[in-house]
Formats: sequence, structure tokens, C-alpha cells
Amino acid sequence: MSLDRRQFLAGGALLTSALMPLDHSRAQTAWTVLGQPVASVPWLRDVRRVIIDTDPGTDDLLAIIMMLGSTRITTEAITVTPGNIGYEQEVRNTLFLVQTLKNGTIPVHRGIDHPLLGRSYPAAGFIHGRYGFGDMVVPEVALKPAPDHAALAISRIVSAHPGEMVLLALGGLSNIALALLLDPSIARKARGIVIVGGRYEGIGTSVSFNAMVDPEAADIVLRSGLPIAMTGSLGETEMLTQADFDQIATFGTAKSALFLKSNAERLKFETEKRHKPGATYADPFAATMLLEPSVALQFEAVHVAVELSGTETRGSYVFGGTHIYTGDALPANVAICSRASHEIFRDTVFQALRA
Repeated sequence: MSLDRRQFLAGGALLTSALMPLDHSRAQTAWTVLGQPVASVPWLRDVRRVIIDTDPGTDDLLAIIMMLGSTRITTEAITVTPGNIGYEQEVRNTLFLVQTLKNGTIPVHRGIDHPLLGRSYPAAGFIHGRYGFGDMVVPEVALKPAPDHAALAISRIVSAHPGEMVLLALGGLSNIALALLLDPSIARKARGIVIVGGRYEGIGTSVSFNAMVDPEAADIVLRSGLPIAMTGSLGETEMLTQADFDQIATFGTAKSALFLKSNAERLKFETEKRHKPGATYADPFAATMLLEPSVALQFEAVHVAVELSGTETRGSYVFGGTHIYTGDALPANVAICSRASHEIFRDTVFQALRA
């Protein structure tokens, strides 16, 4: 279903005011001391409903396997967003996963197929392969996308379950930003959003692929008032080594076989080209934050913005800072995971692939 004229104009009006300051008061309620380490983010506990917004590459595949295998958390819908590879291949990959893992019983929604301002971005085929799942040719399946646009589906589902829905943002934030522009009430109705990325090492900047895909979308989400948790960038904490791959090969399940087939090239790239001891998996770590919240041992309450105009730094996250007029520290709007358990992460991955 396409957006109607009223929704388009409403979104346009909101987009023109996107640089206006937005209210962070609700986002701050997760922490008692802003700018300081905190042990947990309460809304991440006992999550029961999610919408997965994804750009299916190799790490998305594992995260989706994990989420769809949960008996506690219901995935209400999967929406497809710009990101890792070409958009049509992303849609094909998502339909294939839902057909394969859940017999097509979860709705898949097409969304906006480009960043909000239509600017190009560097895709990540170098690590995800030609088809997103390495060089595995993804077959067409019987399942077709649901009729309504991803942004409208997000608004509808969040409104139907106020205070319950968590948005699991595995890719660029275009769909979620568009949903917020069309329906700003999402920010107070959603339980929260988990965003992949956000390497935090104190006041400064860092590059995050998902923000670089659509910086304007990231800006809208960060200033929306949504309670936000970021995965951070935890290196070996979210890594699977060759030994882990070898152990997964002993599981003998359809899920483990699918993971190994689709991720062999990723492991090879990370170990041979980047000289790492294994492949890092930020998207599955984000899933683990919902499935096993105890994986996150510490968060940092931080003010996060995104650079929109830098010649070399567009799409970078900007951490910390002070108000331009008052000099006061900017209020925290994000909880970034700064320390986590590798053992819980790996065990959660293994449990999902054994099933």
C-alpha cells in the first residue's frame, strides 16, 4: 500500500521541522545518573513483542534465526530497510528466511527503498557477498510482501500494543524515521528501540555503517524521544571464531547448516583480510540483548547526535558535548552497551542454531 497524499504532506511538514529540538525526557527515565555507567536498562527486560527492521546480510540472517526461534518474544512483523546490499535482494532474502524458518507466517513489509534524501551510500557486499548471504543463491519463495508500507505497519502495530513493542533496528533507520515523521506518537507508544552500532570511547565521534546509510533518518530517531539502547562495538565479545564455526558444524540442524553456508565467506573475509581471530556479529548481539538481557553487563548514558554535513564525517555519531548557549552538558538520549558477556552471547547463538 502506498502512502496517501495526506500522510505524505504530514511527513513532509515534519521533515521540514526535523532540525527543531525534540523532547528527550522519556528517554532519560532509564537512568538515575546521566553520563555515568549504569548496570541495566529496565525496558530491555522481559520483552514480549518486537518488530525487526532489517537489511538482510549475513549477520541479519543469524539475528533473525535467533529471534524467530524465541518462545518468549513474538516477532509481529519484519520490515525491510536500505542497508547492506541492493534493496530487491534484501526483500528476496527476508521472504526466503520467513518462509524457511516460520513457513511464511510472519508478515514482511517493503519500506522505503532508499535513504530519506535519496543520497547514495557505500553498500557492504564486500563482507555480505553478492547475494547478501555470502555467495549462496537465494531462491524465490511463495511468500509475498504484505500490502502495507513498512512505515504504516510500524505505526499500526506499535499503536495496537502501547508500551509493549520494541523495534529491533538491524539496518539503516529510514523506515523507522519515516514512521516517526508520519506518526510522532510512536515515540511515546513504543517500549523502546535497539540500534546496532555506536562505538563509544568517550566524547568524540565514531563511524557506524547503519547511521552512514541514512544520516537524516538516524538524526530523526535520535531526537524523537524514543527510549534507545545501542549495542556499542564490542569486538571480540560479539565474535565467533573458527573454533565456534567448527562446533556449530557438529549441530547437524537445518539452521546451523544455513548459517554455515551463508557465513563462510564472512569468516574468511574477517580473518584473512582484516586479520581478526574471527567474525564479529553485531546484529546477533542486538538480538541477544533482547533474548538474554543479562548479556549486557554495563551501559553508558550518553548524548548521541549524528553528523549531517561533514565532508569526511557525514553519518558519524557524535558523543557527548555541551549546549551551545548555556554550556550545560547535553542530556543523555541513548544507553550504549559498554561491557558484555561473550559466553552468554555465544551460548545464546549456539542454542538458537541447535534448535
